[in-house]
Amino acid sequence: MNQLSQFQLATQLLYAVAIPYFFAAMWLEYRVIKRLQGQKPDIQGPIDIVQGYELKDSLCSIAMGALKLVTTGIALIWSLPLMAWLFQHRVFDLGLSSWWFLPLLIIGDDFCYYWYHRVAHRCALFWAEHSNHHTSEHYNLSTALRQSVLGPFYSFVFWLPLAWLGFDPVTLAFAHSVNLLYQYWIHSEVFEVHGWFEKIFNCPQHHRLHHAKNEEYHDCNYGGIFIVWDRWFGTYRDFKPGVAPVYGTLTPVLSTNPLKQGVMGWVHLLQKVGKAQGLVNKLKCLWLPPGWTPQQMS
Repeated sequence: MNQLSQFQLATQLLYAVAIPYFFAAMWLEYRVIKRLQGQKPDIQGPIDIVQGYELKDSLCSIAMGALKLVTTGIALIWSLPLMAWLFQHRVFDLGLSSWWFLPLLIIGDDFCYYWYHRVAHRCALFWAEHSNHHTSEHYNLSTALRQSVLGPFYSFVFWLPLAWLGFDPVTLAFAHSVNLLYQYWIHSEVFEVHGWFEKIFNCPQHHRLHHAKNEEYHDCNYGGIFIVWDRWFGTYRDFKPGVAPVYGTLTPVLSTNPLKQGVMGWVHLLQKVGKAQGLVNKLKCLWLPPGWTPQQMS
């Protein structure tokens, strides 16, 4: 078995292990939450009130995770040939057997993820596909499965430079799977990780602030695996004593239908573009932050 085949097999194993891991972890978290509920809230810590699970909300998130797999498969029809073409015209020949290849691959993938994620919150065109990950007003492990349904169709552009630099698309698929699997466990209110680990890696106490819609926590903590990107690029925020995270989006989607959840970000954006007057304002609706509104609409 050659090295590329090993990466391909490892990716398949990750998905095979992920499904039982997801459901076992959700069951365990649910049991922990049931024990925590009813305890007196402590607003001096980042865990104010553990909201727990709501059945329809969680089922919607799980269904959206399944839909993401479908749309990812469809998007491979054009994303994979483009990445393969860039890889054929790569700048470097990176040795798969080198000791530094795997760490560089994971770091490079997460660096691209950071910039995708940051742009997805600051550019309406990408917020339209990413926003459905934030629509739940609950924060638990099932929320991690509320994936962007439309994102695979165009968000892959942020990873194209890696193929051009010399990372085979097969290895990029592996790294992306590792990144997504890592991010699952940080969608939890019931525990935190401190010490040296939280200085380098993304932890639940970081990511729950990212999901908060409070003004104090807007647009922060974009890292996937590593929180160091946020510390370096000025987007890191820590918990403010007395300010508990409030989850959801400023424009709520009041439905637990996974199809509606998956497309409503684009529906809202197209409605906004349709109401804007003039080509310039319509283009600004697409490229400026999602909260921007032309004067004619204000």
